[in-house]
Amino acid sequence: MNTTRLARRLGLDGNPLRRRIDNIAVGLTALLIAVFLIGAPVLSMAAARWAGHAAATEQRAARSRRQVTAILLQPASPPAVANGVFGSSLVPARWTAPDGQERAGRIPVSTALAAGHTVRLWVDAAGSLAGPPPSYDAPVAGEALAAAAATVALGMVLWWLGRAGRWGLDRRRLAAWEAAWAAVGPQWSKPTR
Repeated sequence: MNTTRLARRLGLDGNPLRRRIDNIAVGLTALLIAVFLIGAPVLSMAAARWAGHAAATEQRAARSRRQVTAILLQPASPPAVANGVFGSSLVPARWTAPDGQERAGRIPVSTALAAGHTVRLWVDAAGSLAGPPPSYDAPVAGEALAAAAATVALGMVLWWLGRAGRWGLDRRRLAAWEAAWAAVGPQWSKPTR
């Protein structure tokens, strides 16, 4: 595309036939593009920072998690298969919390095991069941995902605003055309008999 065509498309060619509403449409488009180019990096950094703080809080909480040995109190039945995916069954078990107190509860077991069998599980400082600590890659992936999602969300909102603005301008343009035709049309048309 040469510079003349680009200038014409952007409304910068000084065309005397260009209406005021056409210049408003070009200005609206330029404004939305500028908001995206300025807002996307700022919003992405804010979203990544928020995700980083959330991940840091999760990692601080995960530092208190310990892996302990639990003894199954009943045999674990084979897990059910749903949609080709193996599940887990909840089995009563007993374990010692990091503070030395005995705990009991139902724990998920993914294989058929006999009563008295030992399994490893993650618990928090109080001895309650907890998942394994997050990997060190998870915070970085979460920050990148948050930044990308924020950029996409901003783009979608601005695109919607642009479409709504275009719709409003098109309605005004059509109303102006109708008013102009109502004024000029009777002068051009001959009465039919």
